[in-house]
Amino acid sequence: MPNSKSRHAGRSVGLSLLGNGLAGTAGTVAAIYALNTPSPVIGFVRLAIGALTLLILAPFFGGKLKNLARLAARPGVWIMAASSASYQAFFFASVERTGVATAALITVGCVPVSAGIVGWIFLRERLSKIWFLSTAIAISGLVFASIGELQTNDATGLLYAVIAGSGIGAYINAAKVEVRAGGHPMQLPGMAFLLGSVGLFFIVRSEVLAVQWTTQTILLAVYLGAITMGIANGIQTVGLKGISPGVASTMMLADPVTAAVLGVVVLGEAATINGAIGLLLVVIGLVMQSFSATEDTNNSKTPGRHRKSAVTQVPKSML
Repeated sequence: MPNSKSRHAGRSVGLSLLGNGLAGTAGTVAAIYALNTPSPVIGFVRLAIGALTLLILAPFFGGKLKNLARLAARPGVWIMAASSASYQAFFFASVERTGVATAALITVGCVPVSAGIVGWIFLRERLSKIWFLSTAIAISGLVFASIGELQTNDATGLLYAVIAGSGIGAYINAAKVEVRAGGHPMQLPGMAFLLGSVGLFFIVRSEVLAVQWTTQTILLAVYLGAITMGIANGIQTVGLKGISPGVASTMMLADPVTAAVLGVVVLGEAATINGAIGLLLVVIGLVMQSFSATEDTNNSKTPGRHRKSAVTQVPKSML
C-alpha cells in the first residue's frame, strides 16, 4: 500500500501533467483563430496577463498581499523573472531562424537536462536511474517525431534554443527553492512573470503598440495569458512541492504531446508514422517518470541540502 509520501508524489506528478497539458493548448487556439500577431508580442502578452491573473487570484487561495513586496526582494524570484523573460525572447528568436519544429525540439529537450543537472549540483536532488532512462526515451521520441522537419544550418538559432531551454531549467529550480521556503504557488510565478514582463516590454514595446487590438485579439490574448500561462504555471508550481526539479522538467514534455494530439484531432493535421511512434515514446517516458517520482520519494532518507533549513526558517507570515 503506498505511503503518504508516495501519494503526495503521485498527486504532484498529476498536477504537473495537468499544468503542462493546459499550456499545450496555446498553439491550437492560436491556429484556430489565425492570430497574426508577431511571436515576441505574444510572449510578452502571455507573460503580462499571466502575471495579473495569478496575482488577482492569489488572495482567494490564501495569498497575502503584504507578502508581495517581500517576494520582489527574493533572489529566487528574480531568477524566475529573468528566466521567464529570456525564454520568451530567445525561443521566438530561435523560431525565426530555425523554424518551429527545430526550436521546440531543442528547447524542450534542454529543459529536463538542464533542470536535472542544476538541481543535482545546487539542491542535491538525486537523479534516479529511471529518470535518466525515461528522460532519454522521451527526448528520443521528440527527435523521432520531428524527423524531416529539422533545420540545423543556423548555429545562432540553435544556440538561442539552448539558452531558452536552459533558462526554463533554472526557473524550475529557483521555483523549487522558493516553494520550499514557503512561497505561495500563485504569488511566486505571478510576481516573477510581472517582473519579467516589465523587462520584456522594453524589447517589444514598438511591436506591441503597432498591433491592431480587435475584440478577437484581446479575447485570445486573455486565454493565452490567463489560462495557458497563468493558471497552467500556478498548477505546475503546486506540483513542485512533491517532486524534484528534474522530474518536474521532464513532465513538461506533456506540452508538445498535447499540442500534437490537438493538431491532429482539432486542426485536422495529417498523422504520420514517425509522429505517432515519437509521441508514443514520449508518453512511455512520462509514465516511467511517474514511477521515478515515487521511487525518489520512497528512497529519500535525507532531503536536499536546502530543504531542512528552508522549512524550519519559514516566517509565519509566509504560510
